[in-house]
Amino acid sequence: MSLMSWLKGLFSSRPEAPREAPLGRNDECWCGSGKKYKRCHWKEDESNRFEAAHSARVAAQRKPPRSGRPAPAESPAPRERR
Repeated sequence: MSLMSWLKGLFSSRPEAPREAPLGRNDECWCGSGKKYKRCHWKEDESNRFEAAHSARVAAQRKPPRSGRPAPAESPAPRERR
């Protein structure tokens, strides 16, 4: 492989992996039971998605953690010499 073909391959666009279509309520369930998704795992998956979204919102609103160092203490004012 020449240097030019390697550089061309490096900067060329790569095809993306095909994305799966979202699972609809009336499709067959992903677990293989043969039931419709809405009658099998839909409620469980919906609650998991809701909990994940809620956790992400809460985590985004939290303040960043403080560093392990304590805040610098104020040094006392220097005494005047007589």
